[in-house]
Amino acid sequence: MPDTLRDARPRAPRAASKRSVKLGLDSRIAKLSGFAVALLAIGACTAQLNGDASKGHPGGATSSGSNSPLGGMTPEQVLASAMCKSPQPGRAPLRRMSNTEYRNTVTDLLGDSAATESLVASATQTFPSETVSLGFRNNADYLGVSDLVAQGYLDASTQFLDAIVANQNLLPCSATTGGELDCGNTFVQTFGKLAFRRPLSDSEVTQYAAIFSKALAAYDFDTAVRTTALAFLQSPNFLYRVEYGAAQSGAYTQPSQYEMANRLSYLFWQSMPDQALFDAAAANQLSMPDQIKTQARRMLADPKASRLLEYFDEWLGTDTLSTAFVRDPTIYPNLDPNLVPLLQQETRSFVSDVLARPDGSLIDLLTAPYTFANAELAKHYGFSGPTGTDFVRVDTPGRAGVLTQAMLLARDKATRTSIVRRGLKIRLDVLCEKVNAPPPNVNVNLDTSDATGMTQRQRLEQHRQNASCAACHDLMDPIGVVFEGFDAV
Repeated sequence: MPDTLRDARPRAPRAASKRSVKLGLDSRIAKLSGFAVALLAIGACTAQLNGDASKGHPGGATSSGSNSPLGGMTPEQVLASAMCKSPQPGRAPLRRMSNTEYRNTVTDLLGDSAATESLVASATQTFPSETVSLGFRNNADYLGVSDLVAQGYLDASTQFLDAIVANQNLLPCSATTGGELDCGNTFVQTFGKLAFRRPLSDSEVTQYAAIFSKALAAYDFDTAVRTTALAFLQSPNFLYRVEYGAAQSGAYTQPSQYEMANRLSYLFWQSMPDQALFDAAAANQLSMPDQIKTQARRMLADPKASRLLEYFDEWLGTDTLSTAFVRDPTIYPNLDPNLVPLLQQETRSFVSDVLARPDGSLIDLLTAPYTFANAELAKHYGFSGPTGTDFVRVDTPGRAGVLTQAMLLARDKATRTSIVRRGLKIRLDVLCEKVNAPPPNVNVNLDTSDATGMTQRQRLEQHRQNASCAACHDLMDPIGVVFEGFDAV
């Protein structure tokens, strides 16, 4: 799961590489703009429960049924459980920004506009893709900085310097003869606070003021501003989310006010805090649950909250559907060539609707008897109702929630459905459990020749008679069979 909002971590040295944190939202937070926060909280608690239960098991896999660590609890019961109420810290490592977070942060730093978005998109288009872990691209353990990544940051930063110099919010003074150093110091503290997403320490002010002063002596004021800005944009304090903590409480270290502001902003907006969060941090108004809830509600009402869809894109896999959906045209002829973007838009419209409703819930996400479609997608499904290009709500008898939308079921073989792939998707990304990879040199292609006279389900049942196969397939196959009422298209 992506990192969630938490409020404590174990006492540790000031190195920011290994910290633990505590989930900081109670069950009432589930009402914030539907279930956005609750879903993340449930995932965190579920992952912790599963992690505890799976110690000693290869790959962390847990069994299904009555042995499940959740014990059949509902999402509401999970949120109300002792696991989510008492400190159960997880790791909070030093986090490099993902590519999406970097683009959003620079866009918000420079001033969100069409021109800024175009500039940032162009400057970052050659960034290497992040390593995907369990579907997500923001796993701190895999977000290192290779030579190629470092070069990308340097090249991108140089393209932002003109915009920084021209932005009065970032450079709020004009250099007068003899007053260049004073204006430079103002720039260091103003731009530095925004770039580091916290006030600079005295030593940092001295450090960056020295960079400005040296560049000013060697060149001119404009070059000094650019040089200093470039140094800020190359700093780990900009590229990473660094947490040192503040007050200690027993075995845990509380995050500072500005660290809490960053947790909120990167959870909901995948970007830096806005002025309201900076002001709240400065006024020590991000300590109590009610204060955090107030900010969360405000942020979810902001247009930038639409960035939450990035989480759902990665969790459900809508972002990779174009490569996952491949069908043999001889078996499935006349498929709409525009089907993939239609399926992506269906799920995004559905999720957006659930998030937007005050009474939207996790239950709706998983069981709602409706979806969204336009005329073109309705024709593919065989639905009636939509007549135009807009996606509108459509009742779906026989289907329930996001798990029965074609987007999620489309990860099949080119010639048939795949019980294993469907079951694996649910086991990994909905139940938050791990399944071991097949052993080396194992034939992973299920015999589907007509000569066997067996269905895929029967072949898999036979396959699981081998104990080495059953260890993993018992986790996937019974779930995947549930979806066999839906074909590969």
